[in-house]
Amino acid sequence: MQMIHAADLAWSEKEERHREGSLAFKNLFHGQEGDPNNFRLVLSRNGGEYRSPLHRHNFDQVRYCVKGAANIAPGKTLEEGDVGYFPEGTRYGPQFDQGGQRVTLVLQCGGASRQGYMSAAQLRRGLEELEAVGTFAGGKFQRHGEDAARDSYEAIWEHIFQRPMLYPAPRYEDPLLIRPAGFEWRVDAGAPGVKRKPLGSFTERGVRLELIALDPGAQATLGEPGALCLAFVQEGEGASPAGDWRAHTAMRLDDETLQVTARAAAHALVVTLPLISRS
Repeated sequence: MQMIHAADLAWSEKEERHREGSLAFKNLFHGQEGDPNNFRLVLSRNGGEYRSPLHRHNFDQVRYCVKGAANIAPGKTLEEGDVGYFPEGTRYGPQFDQGGQRVTLVLQCGGASRQGYMSAAQLRRGLEELEAVGTFAGGKFQRHGEDAARDSYEAIWEHIFQRPMLYPAPRYEDPLLIRPAGFEWRVDAGAPGVKRKPLGSFTERGVRLELIALDPGAQATLGEPGALCLAFVQEGEGASPAGDWRAHTAMRLDDETLQVTARAAAHALVVTLPLISRS
């Protein structure tokens, strides 16, 4: 089990130069490079313009809008408190944000197709090597002497792995924009003072998203065997055998459980990722 307090971390602006915009990150957790369960959990901050073309991924992505609002396509915006699920193989965009500070919790992880997720170190290496032979602009990459530009992430991935990227067949026509404010809380009969909002279970992997609320003094169990569980506290504070937690604390549970107790009313997003076999 791991716990990290995002407020104790500095913002880094040295990553993700393959997209166009003033992005900064707080790296919370990451998995193991080369593992189909590899993932990256970050807080992302954008205080200016941001552009990204129509594109798709060979991995899954979850976004939780912590502060402000984030555009994901023309006429489609994640408002504060909303959750977005971006399945592998599904196109979205183009994105264009003109201003206003946005803070988003972003999870990127290997999907049900078992293609895994390229690590941040691989991404940085591929970007630096391609910058020597071409130009990144508007979320695309164009090699010197070539007429056509292509998606920047795809170009980096193919440079790192030295093979064409084969996108999984889309399981959903569009990304899912989830408006939790429209869900009703359900009382957890086995945990007095605990309420839950199940937001959905997706693909044959069974990726699960839910919000959990604890009254002062309430106790809840996070995590489960056979799964990676990631929790992000939006507000409140409390304690656990692994240490105290507060607003913007992130927790990681690998194939294990943890009991948390609230000192003050608390709300958190919980993402459960059933483990994919390495064989």
